[in-house]
Amino acid sequence: MNAMKEEINRLTGNARKSGYSQVDEAYSNGNSKSNDYYDDQYNISQTTPRVSKSWKIAGFITIAAFFIFGTRVGVFYVEEEPQCKFCDQEMPTLHHDKSYTLLLSGEDGDNEPTVVTPMTISYDYELRDGEILFTHSRYELIPNLGYDYAVLGVGAMRNLYRDTREDVSLDEVYVHHLNILPINMLGAEVLNRDNEDDPYMRLPEGYALHVTDEETPYLRTNAHLLSNKNLAPIEGSQELAHKECNECYYAPTKGSDCTPEVSGTFLCCGDSPACTEGGEECFCPTTRMPTHTRGKSTTTKYTLELDVLVSTDIHKFQRVDQWNFAAPSCSVNIVGDSILEDYPSDSYCAKPSLLPKQYTKAMSSAHAVLSTGDGALFHQVYENNEAPYLRTSVSVLAPTGGKIVWAQSHLHTGGVNATLYKNGVPVCSTKAQHGTNEDSSTNARNERNHLIRISSCYDQIKSGIRFEKDDVFTTESYYYAGTDDARFSNTLAAGEHRNVMSMFPTGVVFDGTSDFLTEHRTSFNEWNDFVHVAGLRRSHATKGKH
Repeated sequence: MNAMKEEINRLTGNARKSGYSQVDEAYSNGNSKSNDYYDDQYNISQTTPRVSKSWKIAGFITIAAFFIFGTRVGVFYVEEEPQCKFCDQEMPTLHHDKSYTLLLSGEDGDNEPTVVTPMTISYDYELRDGEILFTHSRYELIPNLGYDYAVLGVGAMRNLYRDTREDVSLDEVYVHHLNILPINMLGAEVLNRDNEDDPYMRLPEGYALHVTDEETPYLRTNAHLLSNKNLAPIEGSQELAHKECNECYYAPTKGSDCTPEVSGTFLCCGDSPACTEGGEECFCPTTRMPTHTRGKSTTTKYTLELDVLVSTDIHKFQRVDQWNFAAPSCSVNIVGDSILEDYPSDSYCAKPSLLPKQYTKAMSSAHAVLSTGDGALFHQVYENNEAPYLRTSVSVLAPTGGKIVWAQSHLHTGGVNATLYKNGVPVCSTKAQHGTNEDSSTNARNERNHLIRISSCYDQIKSGIRFEKDDVFTTESYYYAGTDDARFSNTLAAGEHRNVMSMFPTGVVFDGTSDFLTEHRTSFNEWNDFVHVAGLRRSHATKGKH
């Protein structure tokens, strides 16, 4: 390993080390170690990653080193590997009594009966008042079914009190995102989708996500959940306390890695070495210190549930991969240095050195931006009453031809709308809806000061959008940055919004005959200009927990 590091340093001119590059495990395929938040999309094995002997070109060695030695989004500081927060999860529940038969056209033109079974994936967790939960998808595992299956659709998501099974308000637990890989980008807005009329993901007949037992023996869970119970008011405002907790503002209770300089980043939202490896308790400020009973913290128990439709006839469905767009784009080189502009320390694209030296042990933070195809996975919306509509966009060339069969935007509170363009022509537009009920005891699924729903693209995409190599896809989102935003209860809740996201996940069937596109595997999640990293980390069969 030392020899490899020396060679990398020689090839890259002894590149500077960096402190961190935010986020640990976001939107990926489900087999990762570093940057679980994103690395899983590259099918990282639960076993130690290996470098192919054929990688002899300097550039490939450099990239390989980032992916081999990284232990979180390009952050090479982990003394101890994190462990699962909530182990012993139950495998998904199959509702065989609700199964039905779907007739699919076979190769000979005859209709072939295919059994479709509703399935519920559950994730049990618990939180202390004000606690920030951010789990590593490499370690947070839900046992899978033990065989290959196809995912035909993803319906409703619910966040429930475990004992009463009543809905939990976003004013008590903010669902920043949940990824049950290979299903990703399940945010607060998915809590208002349903199974019948407007599911989160509905694929055309004959298409499905593929989940293979060899590659995906576990459903890997990246949960980012924030307790808003008994938050201490800020400037006398409970609304501002909710906003600063959910949007990753600086607070001294959020761990020693959270500083004013990185307010609005994931370092102030639970994804920091201090919180995940250092043993520090990371909380949004509350009106009382966490209480303990018989040496154990007092917690509230919750369950997240996700409804999906599955079929064991995986071979009957054309595999859909997920190609996700994240805006804005970052301008960095192979070692993570900005080449066109300098980014502030609260930007996802930044390469700051703000952490203690013990956290900066190896290469650079380039891995984060490489793994997301130069896409920023969050950005900031600064208050602006003169020009309140903030536009954020990214454009990406299609690496090959193909067909988009599903698309859905992902925005945060303050978002207005998002549009996906092909060669400048809109192919899908979605609108954000915010809640209207301020009473947290009754407002579950209609919470004031929260984005609660985003419209779908089904009536626009229909059976699919064909594209060709070098077609340009552009995503465009708008957030409202004015304090006069009527969707909010007061000016403190409106205006600036930090740690927002402007994303457009899509379901795609790519043209091509390569092994990467034709082999039997779990559907991948790739981001923006993904070709330079696609396939670098293919998982190996493994059945036991790491």
